[in-house]
Amino acid sequence: MCNNIKKAIVRFFNAYGLKEYYMVLKHYRFSANRVEKPMLISVVDSRRKTKGLTDRFKGIVSVYALAKANDVPFRCIFNYPMELMHFLMPNTYNWVAESGELSESVWDVRFRIMSKQPPLRRLTNLFPLKKQVFVYAKVDYLDKINKKYNRQYEWGQLFNELFKPTKLLDDRLQEHLNNIGNSAFIACVFRFQNLLGDFKEYRFKPLPEVDQRELLTKNINALKQISEQSKVPVLVTSDSTTFIAAAKDLENIYTIPGKVVHIDNVVDAGSEVYLKSFVDFFMLSRAQKIYSLGTGVMYKTDFPKYAAKIHNIPFERILIE
Repeated sequence: MCNNIKKAIVRFFNAYGLKEYYMVLKHYRFSANRVEKPMLISVVDSRRKTKGLTDRFKGIVSVYALAKANDVPFRCIFNYPMELMHFLMPNTYNWVAESGELSESVWDVRFRIMSKQPPLRRLTNLFPLKKQVFVYAKVDYLDKINKKYNRQYEWGQLFNELFKPTKLLDDRLQEHLNNIGNSAFIACVFRFQNLLGDFKEYRFKPLPEVDQRELLTKNINALKQISEQSKVPVLVTSDSTTFIAAAKDLENIYTIPGKVVHIDNVVDAGSEVYLKSFVDFFMLSRAQKIYSLGTGVMYKTDFPKYAAKIHNIPFERILIE
């Protein structure tokens, strides 16, 4: 009976666009213990799906930029499907909430669910802040924030203010940099989703086997062409283990061992599996230039584009005919 009533309440709130109010009532208490510290909090937890790692970083950096432009405190909660603090720690800005700093009272909090690219004013109309605002965002609003507040923030600048690798991640990066020879290198990224039948992501279906072989061959040939023209090693990353297996023994190619998962679809992987995505992202950011290659049926991923933004290195997309 209680479950049926709860489901009815959820349907009511969802039907009238009141998801944010429902989240306040569901997760917070009618407590008299008030926390009088308005702030913006970027949230990645199990309550809302937030797509992949890149989209999560887009949202976090956007909320931080908005907090910085308005000179209000910023905090970040990222605990799903793993703790971000296992891989990234605060750099020059401390985004970790202190004990007792975040309110648990419905009187002190608001939610903003920035799904389907809502207008920035859904956040800017909150200022001046009077409550703690928990924001679920997966869109890059930086250009709009710069325009509205007459700022010149750069995405990589903000990202590096927030984050630096933990020892676990940094040690792994140094290992791969040593293996690649601590020399200059370029990077090539191939994003297949589930076209080759080896990457779980939402409901994407694999191609028929004959089309898989054709797609694999086209991408391998494109990689060979870049490798033959390059005077430096070529780092190759991909979501497809099939593609990595076919590429890893090519001349002048360096690949990073390990399984890649989509963190919005695999919630029970071990730390080593999630670490692989962070290693790929930061290794890409150390390249001289990043290429994103793919045919028309392949996804135009932003993963390498935003890795390039960390140190403002050149980025180029190549369409394979």
